[in-house]
Amino acid sequence: RSEHMESGRSIYIDETRPLSKLEKKYLQDLKRIPNRGELMEESIADLKSVLQSRGWTRSSIVGIEKKELCLKVLPYLDPNNIFVDDEPFPLASNCMIQFVLRAIFLVVLLYFTHALLGASLLINTILLALEAIALTVRNVRIRGQKREKMRKML
Repeated sequence: RSEHMESGRSIYIDETRPLSKLEKKYLQDLKRIPNRGELMEESIADLKSVLQSRGWTRSSIVGIEKKELCLKVLPYLDPNNIFVDDEPFPLASNCMIQFVLRAIFLVVLLYFTHALLGASLLINTILLALEAIALTVRNVRIRGQKREKMRKML
């Protein structure tokens, strides 16, 4: 892997594997993210070669429509990795185990705090449910904002 700086962000390029035709075009030559229209103009074989060079098996990409192929290829042709979601799970977690541990910690901490404030078991349960609903609404709004931001970029 080598590190390159472009517009203040690090770009990591794995030099141990050969780049496909589209990767050379967009990562090395043009150094920009293609849009969906540009990818729709590329051949299906070129799109599949990007996925195969990234470890996808032939059987996993058979029968995929061109639109869906473009959406799967797009993150791999991004030199700045803006399509990579650092926090795909709620509670700013990046994996399911981290999410579960943070959720357990949060529930225990809130339960203890409510008990210190003199809340009964019923009130404590109601407060935990209200806080869970508030966090769920927050997470749904954040996902909507991320989706809207991705839609505008494409």
